[in-house]
Amino acid sequence: MYLIYSDSFWLMKEEINKITGTNTNVVTLDLATLSLEEVLNEASYVSMFPEKKYIIVKNVSLFGTKKVDEKELERFYEYMEHPSEMAVLLFTTYEKIDLRKKITKTFKEKYTIISVANLSTDELFKKMNQWIKKNKYTISTESLQYIMRSCRNNYDLIYNEINKIFLYYQNPQEIKEEDIKEIVSRFMEDNNFRFVEAVIEKKYKTALHILEDLYALKVDPIALLLLLAREYRLMYSVLILMENGYPKVKICKELNLADWQVDKLNRHSFKYTKDQLAAYIKKLSEIDYKIKKGDQDKFMALKSFLIFLED
Repeated sequence: MYLIYSDSFWLMKEEINKITGTNTNVVTLDLATLSLEEVLNEASYVSMFPEKKYIIVKNVSLFGTKKVDEKELERFYEYMEHPSEMAVLLFTTYEKIDLRKKITKTFKEKYTIISVANLSTDELFKKMNQWIKKNKYTISTESLQYIMRSCRNNYDLIYNEINKIFLYYQNPQEIKEEDIKEIVSRFMEDNNFRFVEAVIEKKYKTALHILEDLYALKVDPIALLLLLAREYRLMYSVLILMENGYPKVKICKELNLADWQVDKLNRHSFKYTKDQLAAYIKKLSEIDYKIKKGDQDKFMALKSFLIFLED
């Protein structure tokens, strides 16, 4: 068994690939939707074929600060004593591992914990330069440094932006600086606004992509939750006031908003019913409470809210 911790999706993936190699019997399970018991049952399942199975377990929080069900912990301790010989479990997490916890200490004594360090600027430059050359493109030092600066030296963001550039060109060639400036996303403060706008406009896939970028930039999801809740509350208030015959001037004064803000809120509110907006406000309040109690990871909570909206 392995426990792999990293801040980076792609560095995590690379570490997983080192372990799984060319094996094709690889299963991915998500603890956001499955119980630990179900994961261990999958690992204990005896197949008719003698091929070793690799099980990648995502969103593992039992080694972090989150409380875990005692029965599930007991079952996991039992499994650690008698693991399946035909299954390799790879637990992965983006949450910081708590080395003081009994479960983490026990795991470390018996199995392998891999903490994947972030790349230095020099390592990052060398790695991305190699990736570009491997795909038979060329790029100047200045242009690659520009991409790195724009993405705040974040490996995941740089990797994604370079792949966008490959798609833009479609065929290997020199990557030009003017094209880079056109293609590469710039991660400024307005990303929070872009995220909220995408959610309010029900462009949930776009919102999810922006959320991934914001996570990589280590933006606090609580700030996004508060912004969303505020927007839903304002839309709800505008709907109520409109129904009660308030003119726009009075609504602006009541909510302390500019007329263009009320126009925008009114336009967006047509996509919703009062009951929907009330339900979303309540849901965000519940998520905020669970986060503050330590029952839910902030980033996963916001991600689950987007999935809730899609349903």
